[in-house]
Amino acid sequence: MMKFSREAFLAFMFLLIIFSVAEGASWEVEKIIEEVGGELPFLDYPVGILVDDQNQLILVNDWGNNRFLSLTPDEQIQKALTGLNSPAGLGKDEQRNRIYIVEQKANQVRVINSDDFSTSGFLKAKTPLQEPRGIWIDEEGKIYVADTGKSRIVVFSPEGEELFTFGKEGMGNDEFYYPRGVAVDGDGHIWVVDTQHHCIKVFDEKGNFLFRFGQGGEGEEDFNQPRYLFIQGNWVFISDYRNHRIKVYNREGVLQEIMGEEGRGEGEFSFPEGLWIDKDGKLWIADAGNNRLQVIDVNFLINPKLHLASLLEEGESQKFMQVMERLSPEEREDPEVARLLLEFFRKRGDLDRAIYQAEDLFLNDSANRDYWKKTLGELYYEKGVHLREEGKLKEAQEFFRKSWQSGNSHSLFLYLWTSFLLLGGSNLFILILAIILLFLIMVFSRLRKGHYRGW
Repeated sequence: MMKFSREAFLAFMFLLIIFSVAEGASWEVEKIIEEVGGELPFLDYPVGILVDDQNQLILVNDWGNNRFLSLTPDEQIQKALTGLNSPAGLGKDEQRNRIYIVEQKANQVRVINSDDFSTSGFLKAKTPLQEPRGIWIDEEGKIYVADTGKSRIVVFSPEGEELFTFGKEGMGNDEFYYPRGVAVDGDGHIWVVDTQHHCIKVFDEKGNFLFRFGQGGEGEEDFNQPRYLFIQGNWVFISDYRNHRIKVYNREGVLQEIMGEEGRGEGEFSFPEGLWIDKDGKLWIADAGNNRLQVIDVNFLINPKLHLASLLEEGESQKFMQVMERLSPEEREDPEVARLLLEFFRKRGDLDRAIYQAEDLFLNDSANRDYWKKTLGELYYEKGVHLREEGKLKEAQEFFRKSWQSGNSHSLFLYLWTSFLLLGGSNLFILILAIILLFLIMVFSRLRKGHYRGW
C-alpha cells in the first residue's frame, strides 16, 4: 500500500480546509421525468422503477394509474400494460429475460417476458401473499419478496417455487411490522426495510438476524417509515418516505450521505418510493408524491475515480475536493486517485504540492516509476523556470539539476547557464564576447594581409 509523505498529507489537508469553507452538495439532479408520451401522459404516484440497460428502456410501475410503462430514453411510451392492480415493486432477472411486477392489491407477483412484456405466469407461494410490495432478484436468480401484509419475507427459486420464508409480525429483531423493501448484498446478506418499526434489519442468506440500525424520528440517523432500498457494491440507498429524503449507508450500517428534503424543486422529494441505479451510476428515484421520476448521478459515491476524472476535466475544483474529502485514507493512496490529485494541483498551478505528490508516487508506485520520473523531470523544470523569472537563481539551479537527473535533457543548458550566472556571469559574459570578437577581427585582418601578399 502506498504511504504518502508528511508534506503531501499536509498539502492535501490544507486544500480540504480551503474548499470545505464553501458549502455545496456533491450531487445534483440530472433529469426529471414528469410527463410521458401517450394518451395518458402524466404519472400518478409512481412506485417501482427499473432501468433495463440491456434493452435501453426505463420501466415504471405507475401505481395510481394501475399500469406498467416501458419508456424509451427520450421518455416516450414504448409499451404500456394497463389493468394492473396497484403495481408496486419491480425486479428483473437478466439471465432468464424476466421482469417481475408486484401487484399489491392483487396479492400476487406477475412474471412477464422482457422482450414483448407478455405474461408468462405468477410466483407460487405456499400460502397466499397479502399486499406484497418490494422485490429483489439476486445473482443466482432467486427472488425475494416483501410480503408486507403478513410481515414476512418470502424467498422463491428462479423457477418461481417458494423456498422458505422468515419473519412474522412482532417487535423482535427477527420480526417485522409492514416491511416494504428487500435487497441482497454481495455477501448474500438480506436487507429488509422494516417500515413501521422505522429501521433496517440485516439477515444472513438463511434468514438469521445479523444486525439492525435506525429508529423513528427526523434526525440524521432517524427514519420515518422508510420504504425501499437499493444496494450497489458497498453502498445502500434507502428512501426515507416521510422524511422526504434519500439516505445512503455503507454495508456496516454507517450513514454516508443524505440527499434531499421535502419540496417540489430539483433534488427535493415528496414521499419517495422505489430506487434503482443504472450501469452509468445514475440513481433513479420514484418521487411518488410529486408524480415524477428524478435522476441523480451518484458516481461520486459508487465510482469516485470515474467521477473525479470527470470533475477534473470539467474544472469543478470545489466538487473535486468534496469528493476527495469523503474518500478513505486507503482510497486516497490508490495510485489512480493520487494521479488525479497530482493533475488537480498541476491545473491549479500549485507546483509545490504537485511536486510533493509526484515524489510520493515515484517512491511508492513502483509499477509506474519510469512515468513518475519523467513527470518529476517536467515539474522540476517548470518550477526552475518560475524561480529563475523571480530572480531566485540558487533555487532555480537546484530544480534544473533535479530535472536533468530525472531525465529531462532540456534542463541541462539552463542548469549550466544558471550556474554561470551565479558565478558573476553577466559581466563576465560581456567580457568573453569582447575577447571572442577581438580574436575574430585579428584572424580576419591576418587573412586579408595574406591575400594581398599573394597578389
